[in-house]
Amino acid sequence: MEDTIKKLTDQIYSEGIDKVNKEAEAIISDARDNAAKTIEEAKIEATRIIEKARHDAEELKKKVSSELEMTAKQSLSTIKQGITDSVIDNVVDKQIEKAMEDSNFIKEMILTMLKNWDIKSENISYEILLPSKISIDTFVQESVSTAISRGVKFIPDNNMENGFIVKSTSSGFKINFTENDFKVFIKDYIRPKTFELLFK
Repeated sequence: MEDTIKKLTDQIYSEGIDKVNKEAEAIISDARDNAAKTIEEAKIEATRIIEKARHDAEELKKKVSSELEMTAKQSLSTIKQGITDSVIDNVVDKQIEKAMEDSNFIKEMILTMLKNWDIKSENISYEILLPSKISIDTFVQESVSTAISRGVKFIPDNNMENGFIVKSTSSGFKINFTENDFKVFIKDYIRPKTFELLFK
């Protein structure tokens, strides 16, 4: 009887161990399969992340390169424009300042303007404002009596340093021929050619 019980016990024990071993092997096998699958998925994800990082880095490189190129061009353009302006300032400013200090030059400009400007329209009167330092009486007596007969008045202006201003007292327009106006006009006129000569 004892042998039977022992055999039965051994059989149950053996079957239990076999069952546990099989379950353990199944669990280990599943774990291995899952681990292999996880590793494969991790490799695929890592490859995707690396490819995206490479793509993003390439795009950033292109963008930075493009920005640098554009900035370099803008900087070069600014430097060239600065050099052009400096050259023009050195040449134009001194010459215009010198010319505007010369009363005879101002008078010649006014005379040239009056000769070429048809001031025949009735009901329009003009004033020419001059710096006080220019002797208007002498100027009028010498050269512009016909202009006065056509309604042009010469008025000294204590606030003007040089140049002159033509304005219509009837229609309201005003044209400035001051030093700054000439500088702006001349500089704008010669800037493109000067730029071309400097950086051809």
